[in-house]
Amino acid sequence: MSPPPDDHERDPDDGADERTPDAAAAEPRDRPDEPSAAEFDAPTEDEDTVDARRGDDARAASDASGPSTPAAETTTESLRRTLDGVLPAADVDSRWWYWIAAVPVYFLVTFVGGAVAAVLFVFAGLLDVLGLGGLASFSTFVLFGGVAALFGLVGVVVAFAFPVAVYVDARAIEAAGGEWQPDPVLWGLVAVVAVLVTNFVLSVPLALYYLYKRHEELGTP
Repeated sequence: MSPPPDDHERDPDDGADERTPDAAAAEPRDRPDEPSAAEFDAPTEDEDTVDARRGDDARAASDASGPSTPAAETTTESLRRTLDGVLPAADVDSRWWYWIAAVPVYFLVTFVGGAVAAVLFVFAGLLDVLGLGGLASFSTFVLFGGVAALFGLVGVVVAFAFPVAVYVDARAIEAAGGEWQPDPVLWGLVAVVAVLVTNFVLSVPLALYYLYKRHEELGTP
């Protein structure tokens, strides 16, 4: 009768099947049906393709945002564009400077006329004292009253024409490209202020200075 087999003596094939779950999971498995990890790698793009794609994205963003907005006009540029569309064009040979010269001429005539009127009123008063009984004074008042009204209308015309003439003439000188480059908007605004605020007090020196600079630049007047 043979002895019982020893429990420690086992078939070598049995030991090969006794593996822990971790060891079994760690072992590679040959599954030809499953794709390898290398097959899932995303295809790489070269630098030219990346740059081209970035350029397309930038152009698409630019098209989506619309055309570029031009820079906003300043107040001076907007005012000049408006005035250029309203006022007539002229060159340096035009006679617009006549209206500028009319300012000191008007002031001189008004000053001289006022002095003459004062002398005549005094003389008329003496005649009334001598026996005319106020007739001389009344006649002098009517005469110079009509002249003063006429000069007032002329003054209104000169007051409106002076800033316009300054702007148009200064623009023509600026366009000529000479040494003196007057700013038409600035000169026109100063002329408006001189007429409206100072009642021709500053218009005379302003007109004389402008005509002086014009003479230095063009030889006229």
